[in-house]
Amino acid sequence: MTDLSLGFDPARERMMAESTGQYRFAENVMFALSDPALGISMWLHLGTWPDDFGIWEDYVQLHLPNNQGTLWSKSYMRVPADMRPAGPNLRAQCLEPWKRWRLTYDGIAYRTAPEALRTGFAQDGAREILGFDLQLDMAGPVWDAHSSAESKHGGGSMADQAWAKDHYQQLYTVSGTITIDGETKPFNGTGVRDHSRGQRGVRMDQFAGHALISALYPSGKGFGMQRMWNPEGKVTLDTAFVYIDGRYEFASVVECPRLGRELQYAGEKLKLVLRSDIGEHHFEGEVVHSGFSTMADEMQGLNIGAKPDNPTGYFVPAFARWTWDGEEAIGLTERSERAFRNPPVVA
Repeated sequence: MTDLSLGFDPARERMMAESTGQYRFAENVMFALSDPALGISMWLHLGTWPDDFGIWEDYVQLHLPNNQGTLWSKSYMRVPADMRPAGPNLRAQCLEPWKRWRLTYDGIAYRTAPEALRTGFAQDGAREILGFDLQLDMAGPVWDAHSSAESKHGGGSMADQAWAKDHYQQLYTVSGTITIDGETKPFNGTGVRDHSRGQRGVRMDQFAGHALISALYPSGKGFGMQRMWNPEGKVTLDTAFVYIDGRYEFASVVECPRLGRELQYAGEKLKLVLRSDIGEHHFEGEVVHSGFSTMADEMQGLNIGAKPDNPTGYFVPAFARWTWDGEEAIGLTERSERAFRNPPVVA
């Protein structure tokens, strides 16, 4: 069994008690997960407020099956160091570094039609109780952006990023229960998590968009990719990996899907191509759920809902069904665009 930590210090999994003192220094964790049987996907984010390291935001977008709506919430709390990462409703706990986490939510969420979020900011509306208690078991090694970018298949640098200077991700399986409006069901699926630290929203003039895509398959294989670019179209970070039969390999991003101006909640067809020392890997995707968000100025969190032609652009944490060599899995398909007049991205 591959060492899931790849030799990284377990202390890296813990949240910081204090800021480094750098201007707008922040710490953030994200969890994206999907249960294909329930038809539910959710994108969860916990992070410090960039201008006050003691205040944490919890942010939820949960997509229900059969166009039943999106449940969402966003709230803030000053969080003691021993409770982090957490907010008023959402909490993440590292039970064993690089191996096991727990996610819990106990609170109120709004239910909104996806079409309303696709065309504008979220409005006050129907509320209902949401709760879940989920265990995440890591299913592959940690994917570190520094190591990947510096590999022969990678490119760019975390030092050039406007959103963090340290970043890693990891695939997992998830099991537990979810309660929506009084009905409790078992939840079983897969997902990806990330953890980042660094100055947030500094040098925003160098951030024009990104693609962050991953999936874990029933056979145990998985993949992930991340590409960032600046307004001139230059790629500032290019990282990817494949995990096949216990073999973990960095990969190059040959082709990845950009976010278009005409947003779709579901049905968009996607293509992704990665290349590793094992070979070339082709993925065909179709979006099944989309979360719609708009970046606040200087990355002060995300507004829920996509405001057309907002100068900060769209941020769409979606989920797609990705087919790889005949096997299917639903995985995070997160993309953003700040300006649609950008020139094509060049490697």
